[in-house]
Amino acid sequence: MRVLLALVHYFKAEEGSTHSSTDAHRRDQRAAVLRRAVDSWRGNLGATTSLTIETKRFDRVRGAVDSLDIVVITNGSDHLLDEEFIRSRGVRHVKAQVDNPRMLGFAAHRLFAETRNAYDLFCYSEDDLRIADPGFVDRLRAFQDSFGWKRLLMPNRFEWNPNGPTLKTWIDGDLRPGATERWRDPLPDEEFLHLPLPGRALVAFRRALNPHSGFFALSAAQLAHWMRQPTFLDLDCSFISPLESAATLAVLKVFPIYKAFGPDAGFLEIEHLDSRFSAMKLPGAGGTP
Repeated sequence: MRVLLALVHYFKAEEGSTHSSTDAHRRDQRAAVLRRAVDSWRGNLGATTSLTIETKRFDRVRGAVDSLDIVVITNGSDHLLDEEFIRSRGVRHVKAQVDNPRMLGFAAHRLFAETRNAYDLFCYSEDDLRIADPGFVDRLRAFQDSFGWKRLLMPNRFEWNPNGPTLKTWIDGDLRPGATERWRDPLPDEEFLHLPLPGRALVAFRRALNPHSGFFALSAAQLAHWMRQPTFLDLDCSFISPLESAATLAVLKVFPIYKAFGPDAGFLEIEHLDSRFSAMKLPGAGGTP
């Protein structure tokens, strides 16, 4: 399995800004988040090391995938990448140049098209998302093997926040009725799918009422199908904003999107390295953490 990860990253300090990608006070924190995001992929899917106590040596262990190429896409020099870190983690830096930095995500779509014959899996990610499961890619493949390449599985985003309603909060709850129906309705499909796993009950997946994750992953067959559609690279930004549209709308127009549902939400999950959603003062939750 040859995997390409395209991380979309932007930072440019602006006076008086409170947005994470433009807030000068959060520069160091955002740089650390980017490094954690990269390390989560390299550490969980790349080669690892095993300590053999008998022989007092470290032995290299192959990674969860055959190869993992990590590309960080930036808008010119508006970024927090460190050259030493890039070299140490085997990261390739691609400098796009867009007039509106919120459109930067579409540069990842172009990168996928340019490299369509070089990889088996193409992953798009915002720069503040972290995986913690070496089986992340295997779970994506299990879904496709069971339900076909014409359906897309998105991870559930969560935040880990000791001051939240519970330690762990899933942050992409259902949108208002009708928010996505104009793109869902032309692609009718099952509301629920169920995947049998050895030693446990069926895993439930629901047609996502909030398809956004800040992430998507396409097999080579899915990418080829997407590229054949007239909507490929149409730069449509009509879902919330250009950020959400690049991460979600572009594939929402082409694939029915599912997410693991209810108690099974952790089947495929990705951590949002922030706490702004889980820190919202809202009613509900309560009880014992």
